[in-house]
Amino acid sequence: MKRHLARSALGLSLIVSFLNGAAADEHAPIAAPQVAVGDSWTFQYTDVWKKLPGNLNRMEVTAVDDSGIHVDIKRAASGALLSKQRFSSDLNPIDRGRMHFDPAFQRYAFPLEPGKEWSSDATGENPAAGKRWRYRFKGKAVGWERIKVPAGEFDAMKIEVTGYYHGEQVGSNGGSGQLTETVWYAPAVNNFVRLEYQDTDWNGRTFNRDQWELAAYQHKQNVRSPVED
Repeated sequence: MKRHLARSALGLSLIVSFLNGAAADEHAPIAAPQVAVGDSWTFQYTDVWKKLPGNLNRMEVTAVDDSGIHVDIKRAASGALLSKQRFSSDLNPIDRGRMHFDPAFQRYAFPLEPGKEWSSDATGENPAAGKRWRYRFKGKAVGWERIKVPAGEFDAMKIEVTGYYHGEQVGSNGGSGQLTETVWYAPAVNNFVRLEYQDTDWNGRTFNRDQWELAAYQHKQNVRSPVED
């Protein structure tokens, strides 16, 4: 009887060890994405502050070179070009709309695993407006979550990023404040599947709250388009 119980306990221990190993393999540290020309992600934008749904915009990779990942942002419905953007090799923004970051806005610090933290400094510049800011970014990989968006359900790493910035215009506090991003990065799509953004001014007053959710994506031979363009 004791021998039988010992064998049962050993069998149960092996099963638990196998399951723990499988879980560990499933949630191994996330390596930097391998992005290729032709990859695309379509996001549903929502102005959370005004409670208004925005457009479906598609992010298309047009080139990958030593200077980074180049993308076109287009209207999903019409294909109209909205802007050209550039990211580092690990998808951290360099040129985003009219903003240029040097070095990149550090949204990610691969490899990613729960509990990892990072910080970095950068300069943000809007040449068209003649404005310049100093940024201090702090990020943390919070942990894995199962998240549902229009493109489907994904295992994603939840990431929280805070950016403190100060305008370099002499005698003005109007260009200073704090931004926060909560990002759910899914290795299966090589990008985030949800991003929540909030911006506050130097008095702590919120003046932007936005959300992007993945509606469709394509990379290499993996295509998912549940939402029609």
